[in-house]
This record gives sequence, C-alpha cells and structure tokens, in this order.
Amino acid sequence: MRALFAALVLLAASAASAQTVEFDLDANTVTVVGSATVTAPPDRAVIRLGVQTRAETAAGALRQHEDDMARVLTQVRSFGIADRQITIEGLNLGENYGPNGPDGYQAFRIVAVETDSLAVVPELVASVVEVGANRLDGLIYTIRESGPYQDRALDEAMARARTKAQRLATAAGRTLGDVQAIVEQGAPMVQPYYRGMGGYDEVVVEEAAANPAAYSAGSSQVRATVVVRFALRP
Repeated sequence: MRALFAALVLLAASAASAQTVEFDLDANTVTVVGSATVTAPPDRAVIRLGVQTRAETAAGALRQHEDDMARVLTQVRSFGIADRQITIEGLNLGENYGPNGPDGYQAFRIVAVETDSLAVVPELVASVVEVGANRLDGLIYTIRESGPYQDRALDEAMARARTKAQRLATAAGRTLGDVQAIVEQGAPMVQPYYRGMGGYDEVVVEEAAANPAAYSAGSSQVRATVVVRFALRP
C-alpha cells in the first residue's frame, strides 16, 4: 500500500515562504530535494533618491520642492539617463512636526533612476545631492539577463539532488534507478544585491566623493530548488 509523502521546501528570500509537493511514494523510490545558488555579477543599478524640502507654508514647501526636483532631473539626464529609466513616485505634502509641535510644512518625493553604467553611480549620487536630492533611499544591483544563470542554478540543483539520492541508495544497499518525477519549486529566483538604505546629503557626498568603493556592486544570487523522485533497484 502506498503512503502519501509531502516534501516541504523553504525558499530563502526577504521573508521565507513554503511550498508543499506531494508524491505517491513506495518502497522502490527515493525522493530528495536539491538546491543551488549561483553568484552572478550585477549589470544594472536602481538608485532611489529622495528630495525633501521644508518651508513655513505648504505653498512654499511645494514651490521649493518643484525647483529642487527640476534640478535633480536635469542632473540625472546629464549622465545620459533616458526618461524611460526614471520613475517619479507620488508627492507627499504635509505639515511637519518638531519637538514643540507644528513646525512648518514639508514636501517629499522619491526619484528612482535605473542605469546599466555601474561605474557612474558614485558620481551620479554625489552630483544630484549637490543640486537638491537629500536622501539615498536605496541602491539595488541586479541582473538584466538572468536566463543563463537560472539555467545553471537548475543544473546544479538537479546534480545535487542526484548526488543525495545516490548516497541514500548506497546507504540502503540499493541501486539508484531512473528519474520518476521532477518538480521545480517555483521559478529560479534572482536575489538582488542591496546597498545601505536611508541617509542624508553630507553622508552621501562624503562616501561617493572620497570612497567610490562604498557603492561597489557586490554580487547578485540566483537560486533554484527541485524535488526529484528516483526509482530504486535491488
């Protein structure tokens, strides 16, 4: 009589998620999980710049904000960044509160800039801070064409599954047979590389100008997981 086997696989991400795979399992099969992580050099950066202004009135804060935004966008475009690579998020305009209560008004907006020229990132950040951007809200490095790395991660995950199955078969005094079933646990996942979040203009300018390595791209990761069932022979 066959028993029902449930393989629980945890996929590592910013928050772990679980998927359950069910196989009909008998004494003449072995089911294993194979996972692999491939490291790849990023070739794209997404820079999230914050523009925040304050004034005594809402109109004043908004007017100053629009002036700063115009200068920031002009500076970004001077690096050859096309408009399709620039995303401007919604405007946040409201009253500012200090230790003693209401303290004028502030306007805030994020500009997300995408570039494949990683070498210009430190200079770009430093230059836009000088003309009005006063927060570095995030710097993400990722991969444009991840297909070859996804294929490699799948190949390595399958190879590891086979190695585990072979070890288990040998330990049980059996011979490993053919593959009976394969289930990929979700699509191969690209894990971007994140630099520090948040910060103020003085910090950003100092790091970008004096230490470009502070914005080094690091490495991105592509992960894959498979559940494989093999036959067992005497």
